[in-house]
Amino acid sequence: MELMNQPFTGQLGNRLIELLESPDYHTLNIVVAFAKNSGVLRIKDSLERFRKRGGIVNTYLGVDLGGTSYEALTALLLNTDSLNVIHAEKAQTFHSKIYQFLGNSKSLIVVGSHNLTGGGLWTNFESSVHIAIDGTNENEGEIVSGLEKYIGELTSLDNSFMPIASREDIETLLENGYVFKEVAERIRLATKDKTERAQVGLFGNGVSAPLPRIGMLQVEQSTAIIKHPTESHSASLEKEGQTIWFETGRMTGGSRNILDLSKKSLVEHGDPSGTSFDLGNKKFMRGGVEFFGLDPAAIDQYKNITLNFEGVDYFANTILFPEGNNANGTWRLQIKGTSTSGRKITDAFRAKGEAEYLVRKIITFTKIQGDYFYMSVFAASELENFKAASRILARNGATTSARQLGLL
Repeated sequence: MELMNQPFTGQLGNRLIELLESPDYHTLNIVVAFAKNSGVLRIKDSLERFRKRGGIVNTYLGVDLGGTSYEALTALLLNTDSLNVIHAEKAQTFHSKIYQFLGNSKSLIVVGSHNLTGGGLWTNFESSVHIAIDGTNENEGEIVSGLEKYIGELTSLDNSFMPIASREDIETLLENGYVFKEVAERIRLATKDKTERAQVGLFGNGVSAPLPRIGMLQVEQSTAIIKHPTESHSASLEKEGQTIWFETGRMTGGSRNILDLSKKSLVEHGDPSGTSFDLGNKKFMRGGVEFFGLDPAAIDQYKNITLNFEGVDYFANTILFPEGNNANGTWRLQIKGTSTSGRKITDAFRAKGEAEYLVRKIITFTKIQGDYFYMSVFAASELENFKAASRILARNGATTSARQLGLL
């Protein structure tokens, strides 16, 4: 038996990845209150490899308090064998945090405070007991049977237990307000924070607990950046987890899938000083391409990034500064990636039933790491909410006629 006090004595996310790579286990049961992309995307490659070896992954999640997101459910639907939601309409929160690995000769149960989020698995202060089941403890049978009984009781909750079998089931939860898109929830909380924020900070910044790089990009990384930014520029990037949004307008390209990224942006609200967008002039800041790790002035560079859209990774979306007849004086993001199954992201857009899905919308990009982002799309009617929640609001260009962008 082991007590983990994160981050002092380890990070559960790293431990889960190690266990998923181990040949000792054939089943993983995850019973947690909350799941977010920040946690799911960092273990999904390990889940995929575990399942390819014949492993089974079952998940039981709560949706209380806005703790589980639409994006996390869509990713888990693709990377688990069963996905289930537990929720009581009365004031009763589903708040368990249990990870159970089962093997032929041994198993392991983790019980503690860790949710399936980046914070819960890596950066938060969390504690858990890790109980090895290997036949050496007389209480092992009671512990295992108690957990089996608990999961059985959850599955027998009738109307408070919902198996998620399809994307349509997740859409139903979204439409009825049981889950939210992560950026939408950030906007709600940011707006609330502006009215309730304490005037004086009374505490320090805690303990450094870094998030890991995602293993799935190790193979892709050799082609991720075709021409590298300078080291000094790379070091100035914003922290992982930051979100930028763009007002799309008409877009360009045959599939209306090319997004302009400005070299220089006119600031309307907020102060870019001290950020990687800082130009030394509070009226202007570096353009939107800065967010993706490219120096706006270095127009000979280009870069391929991976976009996760509704749980699927699409590789080789190219950021470049066009030349010749295609030049319009600004950077472009070509949202044209392809998944490992060969499906194009533009096909995923068309499946939404709109001929030009990205036109006159708001597109958001949340940084998981320097060459990996998850993308969400919102109706243009949400623009005022995005503007109100942005810590920096600017134009996607140097004039007042340019469309807007913001940093959340």
